Amino acid sequence: MKMKYIAILFFVTLLGTSCKNWLDVYPKSEITAGKVFETEDGFYSALAGLYLKMADDQLYGFDLTCGYLDMMGNAIYFGGGNMITYMANNYYNDPTFASSVAPLQFPALNYTRGQIRTAATDAVFEQIWTKSYNTITNANLLIQQLREVDGGMFESGVKELLLGEAMAIRAYIHLDLVRLFQVPYLSPNGKTAARIPYMESLDGLEFVPSSTTDEILDKVDADLAYVADLMRDRDPISSGKSYLTPMFQTGRQYKMNYYAVKLLQARSFLYRGKNQEAYDAAMEVINHAAAAGIHFITDAERSRVDSYGTPVDRSCPMENLFAVLTDEIDQNMRDAVGNTKYGFYGKYASNQWLSSGAVSTVGAPEGFFSAASDIRINLWKRSVYPSGMVAKYIRESSEAADVAMYPRQAVTLLKLGEAYLIAAEAAVEAVSPAEGLRILNLLQTERKGGVFGSADKEALLDEILLEIRRETLGDGQLFYAYKRRNEPRMTTLYQTPDLVYYFEMDDNKYTPDIPDKEYNGGRTY
Repeated sequence: MKMKYIAILFFVTLLGTSCKNWLDVYPKSEITAGKVFETEDGFYSALAGLYLKMADDQLYGFDLTCGYLDMMGNAIYFGGGNMITYMANNYYNDPTFASSVAPLQFPALNYTRGQIRTAATDAVFEQIWTKSYNTITNANLLIQQLREVDGGMFESGVKELLLGEAMAIRAYIHLDLVRLFQVPYLSPNGKTAARIPYMESLDGLEFVPSSTTDEILDKVDADLAYVADLMRDRDPISSGKSYLTPMFQTGRQYKMNYYAVKLLQARSFLYRGKNQEAYDAAMEVINHAAAAGIHFITDAERSRVDSYGTPVDRSCPMENLFAVLTDEIDQNMRDAVGNTKYGFYGKYASNQWLSSGAVSTVGAPEGFFSAASDIRINLWKRSVYPSGMVAKYIRESSEAADVAMYPRQAVTLLKLGEAYLIAAEAAVEAVSPAEGLRILNLLQTERKGGVFGSADKEALLDEILLEIRRETLGDGQLFYAYKRRNEPRMTTLYQTPDLVYYFEMDDNKYTPDIPDKEYNGGRTY
């Protein structure tokens, strides 16, 4: 890509301080970049800057998690249901309705519902593209500087951890760019299509050709394997080592730690159908989670409630392998479930797979409703007005006593539940359906929503997809699951007693266009 479109910005800050100031670091500017990396603190600030960039609202702070990606996967639906779908698909240029439906055009009522392109939809994809590659380029600069600096500047093991985290961030974002902008991996040209570049260059004017999906993922997997070896015996979360450097004393679940790297490996392996490798990586996470301080939310933790009676740990922070901190997520979600972000009709209505009720809905998939005992219903859905809306990241109270109880605001990127889902699905193919069922039942037992009882391979895979719907609300992973499987139909969340709504899917609907500026810059595929 022509990086002249991407300003290379590094946040310069000390940990624990405000990150409002930044320094422009231009391509190949050794003098400017050198000033950032003259001190040990400069390297820590550079890494902190990468996490700040990931937490941007148009990246993982909202759009690529609980925002647009959840819309694309139909993990949530709007209060207007099929009426909004119809209006947005047919009246987006009509003066009477355009202002009401325009905010809904991207992307839930866009690619997955007819591949409608508008200026608004293109603008959002362009922001995701640009900010993703911006973060990657900053990671590349940090990686280069770490490889050149004398390790004696740091406490023993710290340089390796810094390098591991920067490389893991680069791998994380490249994998998501593949999952979003490349065609489905199981389609006829899924392995060989070349639509996006793999960026490891620091020259902002150098054109980097597009690579195939396999070429990019080979590099992602190689980087993650290297990072895992680098971090295994150095990361406090996996080795038990302690450091004097504050950055590596606490908060490893807010960084790309060793077990987050292993789960990211499992995610990449499953995407490519490398099921034995995916199973092995996910099981390492599962088997060591408790020792690393990562566990499913307990009854005691769910009993800690605010003045509204809502669990203060409703987002399940103790389950996170990796989350990005952001002070904006509460307000972003309030806007999404209200009338502010997407207009009068655009309220983030509840995930019906996390609704209790009879299973007699005509034509509804088996398991459409959850048992009323499923703890995720109470945790992730709003009981106060407006009730039934997605509330995973909403703090219900602003009272000082309640705020003091709430955990730090953070959005989940990798979590324990996903490790179980990956291990279960991979086991069906690589080990046995019985092993897949065993692992799935462990997760379902923790969630108290009832356990699935059949080891029939196809039925079990269908149930795992239903469980992905329930478990990944607010994580932005459901769209990727449908695309990874290249499912021919995507079930919507708007259902009636008489009809189940589906979207017929194809490569075009699964694959957003890359920004037009990339074509203008010479990119072809």
